[in-house]
Amino acid sequence: MTPMLRAALNLAENGWAVLPLDGKTPTTGHTPNGHLSASTDPRTIRRMWADGDWNIGCPVPDSLLVLDVDPRNGGSLEALEQRAGVELPPTLEVISGRRDGGRHLYYMRPFRQPYRGAIPAGIDLKTNGYMVMPPSVHPDTGKPYEWVYREAGHLPRQVVALMLPRTRITRRNPRATDPIALAAFVRTLQPGEKHDGLHWAARRAHEAGVDQRGLDRLIDAAEDIGMDPREARRVVESAGKGLGA
Repeated sequence: MTPMLRAALNLAENGWAVLPLDGKTPTTGHTPNGHLSASTDPRTIRRMWADGDWNIGCPVPDSLLVLDVDPRNGGSLEALEQRAGVELPPTLEVISGRRDGGRHLYYMRPFRQPYRGAIPAGIDLKTNGYMVMPPSVHPDTGKPYEWVYREAGHLPRQVVALMLPRTRITRRNPRATDPIALAAFVRTLQPGEKHDGLHWAARRAHEAGVDQRGLDRLIDAAEDIGMDPREARRVVESAGKGLGA
């Protein structure tokens, strides 16, 4: 068994779907649907690597996001920390095989669809597609990708706040009723304004006839910024009282 196949099987055993890569691309003939052909099935994986010691790719799991720090384009964690005003906690990490030592940092995904938002240039936010995994060999340098083994950490709320859509709503925009935008607004609330801000957003949602799924988005957003889920639900429900009376 080759080292790549062994590593691919080990990743799959730990819940990571894998796909073979020719360098950095899924052009081996085993992945007709690109990264959507990734598998955790040992028989499928053995078949994928039967005709070559291919590199390994993994789709980004739904529970995680990746900060892909690219020094070639000016990316640095220091720039992100300076913008957020907080240090990033240690987390599961992959060191790229590039000469400049790019870094892939795996954090728990704070909500379903983070956006690039105000993340500094040179840092890509990956929530879909696939990543090259150790011990794959970089096609340009011949150097292997390497793990820095840690538990996947949680991003500070100050960093999460940067991952919001660029188009945000404010209380000055009385026509804003989209539940996704309202949830994004809730995630920007600071201590001291969470209750009133959530009530305002929920009121707008109720007035627009947003369904329960949309209201649940607001509750999830409130939990993301530290509100007790029962209190958040109480605020959202109370915001709808009296409407249509």
